[in-house]
Amino acid sequence: MKFKDVYAPLKDLPCTEESQCRVLYDWILKMRPAECLELGFLYGKTSCVIAAALDEIGAGHLTSMDLTLVLDHQGNPNIHDNLAKVGLADRVTPVLSTVSYTWELKKVIEAQSHGNVCEPKYDFVFMDGAHFWETDACTFFLVMKLLKPGGWILFDDYMWSVDTSDWWHKAPEMQDKPKDFRAERQVERIVTLLVSQHPDIETVLVRDNWAWAKKRDDAQTKKTPTVFHLTKTIAMDWLRQKLHLN
Repeated sequence: MKFKDVYAPLKDLPCTEESQCRVLYDWILKMRPAECLELGFLYGKTSCVIAAALDEIGAGHLTSMDLTLVLDHQGNPNIHDNLAKVGLADRVTPVLSTVSYTWELKKVIEAQSHGNVCEPKYDFVFMDGAHFWETDACTFFLVMKLLKPGGWILFDDYMWSVDTSDWWHKAPEMQDKPKDFRAERQVERIVTLLVSQHPDIETVLVRDNWAWAKKRDDAQTKKTPTVFHLTKTIAMDWLRQKLHLN
């Protein structure tokens, strides 16, 4: 589906601007990711844009995760309504959670794990959900397990903070938070302190309010250490041997 055809019925929805949607659409056309993951979809605006690009290519699928509460958010059409409107429901699997998308990612990692190794699943991950350090620092770790070598992560709202958010700065649960927490650009901190320092991240590109990160092509899925389940007595003896305490 052409960009103009998918964006026209969605243009009045808030959030991602047309110029950003166009960049996202064109990037999908160029890079042709087969398996895409979106974390945080709200009304499904960018879900539809990604799906349209995949449809234009003629291949690929998007899994999009968010909380169940977004289905009735400020009276706007939800992801199901918007996918039906543009005729792209077959390209997207919405996953709605009553807990968090980190909990849903746990389930994906379980399904992808065989012989104590997690097999990467996704070529592209678009992170546009919580924006908080506590959630998305964990999310980055989970995503890296599921991202294929050579795959890309796109972080939205690079400059976001509680204080600059129209909604969050007024939220009751934010009023007792310390000033540095409210003022901190938390996505930027994740990109700077975690993403750019990760040994399997090859490239980080920051443009406007987005940050792109590419996983190394030569990143290897390494076998994790053997896990021992020991009784308390045996465990103490085992530790003494390992630490040369005998």
